[in-house]
Amino acid sequence: MNSALRDKIPSVEQCYTLLKRYHVPDHIIQHSEMVCKVAVFLAEKLNSHGEHLIIPEIEAAALLHDITKMEGITTRQDHAETGKELLHKHGFKRIGEIVAEHIKLQEGRNSLPISEEEIINYSDKRVMHTRVVTLPERFADLQKRYRFKGSDKNTIKRIIALESKTYELENKIFSKLDFIPEDLSSLIVPKNRSTDC
Repeated sequence: MNSALRDKIPSVEQCYTLLKRYHVPDHIIQHSEMVCKVAVFLAEKLNSHGEHLIIPEIEAAALLHDITKMEGITTRQDHAETGKELLHKHGFKRIGEIVAEHIKLQEGRNSLPISEEEIINYSDKRVMHTRVVTLPERFADLQKRYRFKGSDKNTIKRIIALESKTYELENKIFSKLDFIPEDLSSLIVPKNRSTDC
């Protein structure tokens, strides 16, 4: 694909059109909107501390990160991968690449600078349904849900390993910020942000 196609970013309006076209339920859209608020907030704060994150990419990837989630529940496919494929099909290659890593980051993402992939991945981990929560709350909920579903021990081990990696990512992000992770919910929820998310 040429660079013009690779760098194409859907507008917020186009994101909502895609969500509607693929029949994404309201509760997933509401979750995605909150992930978007968190991600844009963090990206703007990081940019003010010297990072160079691309806000329109973050907005679009946050809104679209779960576009194939319902289908994945039925087919048991990885919705990060099917989301990437769907977005590539629509010509949104870069957004697809970010969406592909919203569950699990590629190995070697520890180096600076902070990437859009890391912001979406972390923001998704901080939003349970439509509420900003701490990582302990989020991962306790994940383990409880997967144990309830009767998942095998390997799945639970993967969740525990993912939790450890997410704490490393949290440390990387917040080492550049002047507030702590526990402050995030009070900084996001009460404010009526100007973003379109």
